[in-house]
Amino acid sequence: MVMKLKSATICLLLVSAFASANNRSVDVKNLKTTYQDLMDKPNTIERQKAYFDAFPGTWEDFISTYRYSDASGYDLSMYNESHNHIQVLSGRVTLLPDSVYCRKLVNIAVGASLSADAPSHFQELLHRVMWKRMDGMLREVAKLRRGYQMQFWQFYWSSPLSSKDVETEYQRLLKLNADAYPQQMETMKIAYNYFYNGINIDGGYQED
Repeated sequence: MVMKLKSATICLLLVSAFASANNRSVDVKNLKTTYQDLMDKPNTIERQKAYFDAFPGTWEDFISTYRYSDASGYDLSMYNESHNHIQVLSGRVTLLPDSVYCRKLVNIAVGASLSADAPSHFQELLHRVMWKRMDGMLREVAKLRRGYQMQFWQFYWSSPLSSKDVETEYQRLLKLNADAYPQQMETMKIAYNYFYNGINIDGGYQED
């Protein structure tokens, strides 16, 4: 009888552990619904706002929603939709003010780390939005404490390889914003020097 109780307890603990691992704090059902509503009728501020509000608002929520897992029974539907969900933030969410739109994107990027799939897609989104809403993005980054500003730029410039396009973008950002955002550009320079062409995408150590 004792052995049976112990076995049952172990099973319950394993089920509970798996449920916690598979749990997402974002309302996935609402996110899927508002995404489909937006795709059906994109040019309404109500639907754009509903989807934008449903989208994860922090890096922790973002990665728990769109992460990959090979655990048995793990629901990969959100992982598989990550590219589409991120793409529409620049392609179809166009009517929200910078104070709302840019603030959320900047907030998600603080503390983010680059890896394949959803994080990479989100980094690409930030680069697109920077050139569509540059003042809005830089104003929101400027509101952060300096450590968080560094975290934003760290993710923005993180790259395992060199790229002429990225290097050109960096020089253009410096040239355009050196007078208006001098402190921002100094912080950006440091992050670029450390994290552009300076990380391993798996987060591991480089072997000799």
